[in-house]
Amino acid sequence: MPPEITEAEFEALLARAGIPLSPAQRAGILPALPGLAAMQVLIRTPLPEAEAEPATTFSAEAGQ
Repeated sequence: MPPEITEAEFEALLARAGIPLSPAQRAGILPALPGLAAMQVLIRTPLPEAEAEPATTFSAEAGQ
């Protein structure tokens, strides 16, 4: 699990990106940050090779 982002780090990221948020918006986003960090790890993980996928077949003809 990635380390949690602190509120100070979150504020610094917002300031660097120039994103103006109200205190209510900040309070709503902060609890979701660990989940977003976990999703980033999944996105950055390489996909399995095609050979690792299960083989399936499909036939459009009835009774096949």
